[in-house]
Amino acid sequence: MQHRMWRWMIVPGIVYAVLFVVGMDYFSQTSSFFIEWIILKTGLKSWVDSLSSDLLGFFITMGSFWLWFTLLLFYFALFKFIFLILFSPFFSYLHLHIAAIQRNEVFTFNWKEYRKLVFRAIQLSVTNMLWQTVYLIPIILVCTLPIIGWFTPIFTILMECYFFGYAMLDYGLATENKNRMVAATYVSHHKGLPIANGLVFYILHLIPIVGWMTAPFYALIAAHLNTQEIKDNA
Repeated sequence: MQHRMWRWMIVPGIVYAVLFVVGMDYFSQTSSFFIEWIILKTGLKSWVDSLSSDLLGFFITMGSFWLWFTLLLFYFALFKFIFLILFSPFFSYLHLHIAAIQRNEVFTFNWKEYRKLVFRAIQLSVTNMLWQTVYLIPIILVCTLPIIGWFTPIFTILMECYFFGYAMLDYGLATENKNRMVAATYVSHHKGLPIANGLVFYILHLIPIVGWMTAPFYALIAAHLNTQEIKDNA
């Protein structure tokens, strides 16, 4: 409010909120049919019905629920990365603006610095999306197992938070002239920072409309403050 940054949240925030609602609505309509199709095609439903076991039916129901929930997280991960890629030009500009405010400097647009930041953000988002997909495939398989699979969403959420927080922190690390290798090493040694950043991002989604609009931008600002602490403690 002091630096009138709220105005940068309005239009992109509305776009993000609309995309979030449309995406989640589409997922809710298709995921249940997908899981039911898998159960029918594998013959699992017929097999469970033939055994007439309430306990087995309970495990199948719980497994289906956790599979649905893990698929939801997987879908949201893809949605999140697409958003990060499409909005990287805006986030890069906004971060440079935030950095100028933090340094008590008048913001001067530097095309070369801006272009490098956008390109780096897109590269990181694509790389993280590929790695997270690789990690999620075995998690989706494990989540169908009785009892053990019920805990996989916890690891999925932590992984989601880590990769999102990593993307936000990298903006600050880039403007502090940390190359991608150094930034990756730092983030991997301080996993609590990206996980906490991503966790707050997820929690804000529990607040309808306002939370959806502000979550990405508060995550970016918080990540910048974290990178300032890195510089101050260096």
